Amino acid sequence: MMVLKKTHISRILSVFATLVAGLMTVACFDIPSEPSERNTVKGVSVYVKQGENIDSTLLKIHPQEVAEIFAKTTPDKFSDDLTYEWYKEDKENGDVRLGDGNTYHISQKTDESQIPDKLVVRDAENNVLVSHFDIIINTPPEIDSVLKPQPSDTLYGNTKTAFQFEWRSHDKDNEDFTYTILIDDNAYVVGEFNKIRQSGFSEGEHSFQVIMTDNYGDSDSSEVILFYVKPQQGDSK
Repeated sequence: MMVLKKTHISRILSVFATLVAGLMTVACFDIPSEPSERNTVKGVSVYVKQGENIDSTLLKIHPQEVAEIFAKTTPDKFSDDLTYEWYKEDKENGDVRLGDGNTYHISQKTDESQIPDKLVVRDAENNVLVSHFDIIINTPPEIDSVLKPQPSDTLYGNTKTAFQFEWRSHDKDNEDFTYTILIDDNAYVVGEFNKIRQSGFSEGEHSFQVIMTDNYGDSDSSEVILFYVKPQQGDSK
C-alpha cells in the first residue's frame, strides 16, 4: 500500500486549489458582460415658445413678437449628442437649410420664407429622424374703439324698448371669427353679426362689452362700457 506523507498531501492540495482557481477564472471569462445601452433616440417633437407660452400642438406665433422653435427628443438624455438641421421644404427647387442647433430663433422681422417646416435630427452613426411641421403665423383680431352705445350714454325707454348695440372690428388675416356680447354680464354668442337689438332694460346703470375670437383662439375685447337707461316722459318704468 502506498502511504502519502504529509508533504505530499500538502502539494496535492496546492495543485488542486490552483486547478480550481483556473477553472473559476475560465468560468468568469465565459460569463458575458451586460450589454451597453445604445444611444437610441426614439422620437423628436417640435415646440414653439413665445413669451411665457410653450406649445407643441398648434405651433402658433404672433408676427409682432419674437419667438423660438426648439426640439425635444425621446429620451432626452442623448439630446446633446445629436445634430439638428432646420429646413424650409421646397419640392421644386430642393429644401433650403435655414439653420442648425437645437433652437431656431424668429425675430419680428423674420420673413415667412425663413421660418422652417422640417427638422432633421442625426446621431453619431448618421441615423436620421425627420419631423415635418407647420408654424401658424396669426395676427390677433382687433375690436375698434367706436361702439354704440358709447360710455356714459343715456338711452331713453322702458323694459319693452329694444335698444341697438353696434360695434366694428378688423382681422388682418381675414379669418373666420365669432363675436360674444356681454350685456350686464349675460353672454350672447352672435356669430359674425356686428349689431343686435336688445330689450328688457330697467332704469339705471347697465354694462356692455364685445369679445371677438378668431378660429385660432386669438381674441380681443372692447372696454366695458357703462350706459344708463331712463324712462321718457309718459313711459311707465
